[in-house]
Amino acid sequence: MKRWWCAIMLVCAAGAARAQAPQPAPAPAPAPTIPDTDVFVADLDLASGKVGAPRNLTQRPGYDNQPAFLPDGRAVLYVARDDSGSTDVWRVDLETGSRTPVTRTPEAEYSPTPLADGSGFSAVRVEAPHSEGDAFTESQRLFRYGFDGKVREPVLAAVRRVGYHAWIDAEHVALFLVGNADAKIPNRLVLAEIREGAITELAKDIGRSLGRTPDGRVTFVDQSLPETWNVVAMAAGDPKPALLVAIPKGAEEKPAERSQDFVWLADGSLMMANGKRLLRWSGKPGTDWTGLADFTDLPGSIRRLAASRDGKRVAFVVDMPPPHQP
Repeated sequence: MKRWWCAIMLVCAAGAARAQAPQPAPAPAPAPTIPDTDVFVADLDLASGKVGAPRNLTQRPGYDNQPAFLPDGRAVLYVARDDSGSTDVWRVDLETGSRTPVTRTPEAEYSPTPLADGSGFSAVRVEAPHSEGDAFTESQRLFRYGFDGKVREPVLAAVRRVGYHAWIDAEHVALFLVGNADAKIPNRLVLAEIREGAITELAKDIGRSLGRTPDGRVTFVDQSLPETWNVVAMAAGDPKPALLVAIPKGAEEKPAERSQDFVWLADGSLMMANGKRLLRWSGKPGTDWTGLADFTDLPGSIRRLAASRDGKRVAFVVDMPPPHQP
């Protein structure tokens, strides 16, 4: 009986010791994966329908994205994320290859877009860059900047949740407003009038790429039909978007990976990414896509297109492979 009681006491003591011993801290949650992307540029000859060999402008590990040509076509603005997690606008000179920061702010900037009057650029500014989820999104507004990187003023002070934008003219800007999946609020496309601040809703179920047709309408990818996405155009007052052309199929058939990046070219044609290919649509109703370039040697798919105003260069983003692990 005594041995039995001692055994119980020993077991209880061991359990108490384990309970009092410091427990290992839970493993920290893995940091969010930041895509490794680089900005490339290539010469473009619209008359012959040829694209030159692409050249990597950024060529470093990390996030380099969202290129936009300056009005003279000699440099490209883009967004880069540094080791601290800060996202700023950078400039790369196409002749020298030199890269210099344009903004150095505690906020985060995205989607730099030169203004038509040459006074600077607009960008989506995240005023709560280190928050997460809806607080991050709620802080996103569109601002004007000088080319010196100094912020001037919000384009539309009361409009938040701006994801992407495209200028239609000096007084109108198309905005992709980010929804809230938890609240079942979809992403929306609106057309904003700058002077009075009037907002006209155009569509839902849209892609991230926005543009302006040669005749001044808003261009976007209509994703309302899961089986077929279409490039469409719409102006304020139109009852529904007008079909331009179905997006190309081939390299990426899964809806989640389907291409949605396009850019209008100087001759009124439309370029779109499709895997490692660049395709071109003439802009004429009833015509289909034709091949413009097939860069089989690229390390990943093409995203985010930009074209110089003179039609002589195209810039795009490439998904880079993860670094080699020995």
